[in-house]
Amino acid sequence: MNPRFRRVTAAVLAGLATAALASCSSSNSPSDKPAAGPSTTELVTKSAHDYMHAWMAVEPSNASAMCKLQTKAARPNFDKDGGTLQGCIAERESISAGSSTDPSRGALDITISHVQDVPASATHPAGKGALATMKRPDEDKFRYALRLVKEGDTWLIEQTTDVGDRYAQTADPVAPVLAQQTD
Repeated sequence: MNPRFRRVTAAVLAGLATAALASCSSSNSPSDKPAAGPSTTELVTKSAHDYMHAWMAVEPSNASAMCKLQTKAARPNFDKDGGTLQGCIAERESISAGSSTDPSRGALDITISHVQDVPASATHPAGKGALATMKRPDEDKFRYALRLVKEGDTWLIEQTTDVGDRYAQTADPVAPVLAQQTD
């Protein structure tokens, strides 16, 4: 083997070893670690809570917030115009225009729990499932199972299904409710 080739090979190997050691030692510093952001569960919980609040806790429902938190396919105007944001807001406003509730009702308490992976169904993609439990003072609680899918950096509502009486005694009905064909 040529002596010059040996020196070049040895220099390259020494440089690679030094670089590997330097990268290991510098990455162990606590100040070099990136700041941790919210977990997936926290992001799903926030989106689910914000959607349920916009839908159930305010009168009339906050159509703009609801539509921004839904996938295009989940918007009520999907069949009419492909689920545009403007069309969704108009549709949601027309849906809630005739509804009114007793103004003396207490505030709605919303709890999001049982965040979990859910497989695709015949009509919805795989994503995260969550259980929204709501209760007003002096009223019975009611629950919705939600399917959320990630679009970009945001978790959006893809499916909302009333849990109903069938699963009244089931602590975690998310997967079976979301697997049903009805919405």
